[in-house]
Amino acid sequence: MTENAAGPLVYVPLGGAGEIGMNCYLYGLGELHERCWIMVELGIGFGTFETAPGVELILPDLTFAFEEKERLEGIFITHAHEDHLGALPYLWKRLGVPIYARPFAAEIIRRKFAAAGIEAEAVRQVELGQRIEAGAFSVEWLDVTHSIPEGSMLVIRSDAGTVLHTGDFKFDPDPQVGPAFDPDPLRKLGEEGVLAVLCDSTNVFLPGRAGSEAEIVDNLRKVIAEAPLAVAATCFASNIARLRTLATVAQEAGRSVVVVGRAMREMIDVAKATGIIPDFPDVVDEEQAADIPAEHLFYLVTGSQGEGRAALARIANGSHPTVKLEEGDTVIFSSKTIPGNEGAVFRLYNRLSEQGVRVVDGDMMRIHVSGHARRDDIRWLYETVKPKVAVPIHGEHRHLAEHVRAAREWGVPEAVLAPNGAVVRLDGRRAEIVEHVETGRVYMDGNVEVGALEGVVRDRIRLAWNGHVAVSIVVDEEGALLADPEVVCTGAPLDGEGWHAPLDEMIAEAVDEALETAPASARRSDDDLEQIVRRATRRVTMQRWGKRPITSVLVIRLED
Repeated sequence: MTENAAGPLVYVPLGGAGEIGMNCYLYGLGELHERCWIMVELGIGFGTFETAPGVELILPDLTFAFEEKERLEGIFITHAHEDHLGALPYLWKRLGVPIYARPFAAEIIRRKFAAAGIEAEAVRQVELGQRIEAGAFSVEWLDVTHSIPEGSMLVIRSDAGTVLHTGDFKFDPDPQVGPAFDPDPLRKLGEEGVLAVLCDSTNVFLPGRAGSEAEIVDNLRKVIAEAPLAVAATCFASNIARLRTLATVAQEAGRSVVVVGRAMREMIDVAKATGIIPDFPDVVDEEQAADIPAEHLFYLVTGSQGEGRAALARIANGSHPTVKLEEGDTVIFSSKTIPGNEGAVFRLYNRLSEQGVRVVDGDMMRIHVSGHARRDDIRWLYETVKPKVAVPIHGEHRHLAEHVRAAREWGVPEAVLAPNGAVVRLDGRRAEIVEHVETGRVYMDGNVEVGALEGVVRDRIRLAWNGHVAVSIVVDEEGALLADPEVVCTGAPLDGEGWHAPLDEMIAEAVDEALETAPASARRSDDDLEQIVRRATRRVTMQRWGKRPITSVLVIRLED
């Protein structure tokens, strides 16, 4: 650590505080404009049709970090989930700093960079017990359990005090893959003294403790053993322990294991390459499965959240090239539905049910446990580490607010609700928000980054709600029509009660009449013609359809 580091220790969330996903947090030490910074996580969020139609990925707005990048010492990753590292291929080039991660996450990042054509020299692999000196900070990884290999907490030390950043965690005594949780490092950290804990809030409303992976093995074994025909199981592709359990139980039941979905195959490959699961059961190719009787087949498939392009959705709608499910088959959903995905998941349930496929999920039988700590786990962490300050992270506003209330109840002297953009001083006479920075989100629309204020997503939502009408007119120099107006309606009804003609024809009639009665001076101006056409179009759509669609007008003026 830097000997002469001076000034306040601050924490700034740029994503993940007020939402679940898109995690990105900054820690800074020093006076304003001279601070040494480190970044923890650089993750993505996922768009929904309701909030961002056509957008699959959402990135944190790093404008503030870009302004401070000359003093940014590195990016520190707790684990390999997309909402913690998925934005690296899109945003890292503009930061250009080292990335530190344990082997599994480091390999995931290297593969992402290779796919994006980015050299991976910046990816620095670290091991447990190793401390990384980064300017005014020293960072150490502590092993915890989660729903992905090598989940970690970060111990961030500086001259101003020690901060524990939990990442996502639970305390599993029998995780099936990787070491069991060892409480001793956290006990020793509590004895050393901790200024603040920045803690996962995902399950703060749920009482008790998070369950162990070992607790669901017998139920999964029962479901698979009792299924009369083919079985398909879906979970998060990154949940290596669950994948291994499902595959092992299926193999014990005399079934051949088939892995369907690129993301799942990739995760299993990385886990094997890094030595995390050297004993994963043998799998057969999708093409070979056609020759295996249904009662001896077991599919591991992607698509637990109802994603339209994932393997399970394609299987359910009959568009998958090699895998089909039929009446009497079983699908196991060994996962939690992320809030906001319920509609897509239930549509998938119903599509499968209509085909005679039985669906088994966590509401019917205990076949899933969360990777996130529940209330008793979080309380144990505070009582063990004994921080002076609690700052909840990784949660919607309601999660953060409840976490603040609970932390105070559990004896933490100070607790701060700090949403994205808050600058929290952790080492003052009291922890408090001292200023705010601009934050937001950037949408990945195809291959293009679109700012939240550029209006692209807003216009797309308007299109989804109201449809679109395009009108083209061809006029002479004086503005007289040389041909009938051309009208194309998208997302509009073809006919309606009491309509004397289709909507496009009624619009064309109204435009023709409006132009005939328009003043000569207005017809000589293209701008005035556009307004005349737009008003006539919207008048018809409101009277007949009851909506104001987005209207595009093209004026073509032919001169002698």
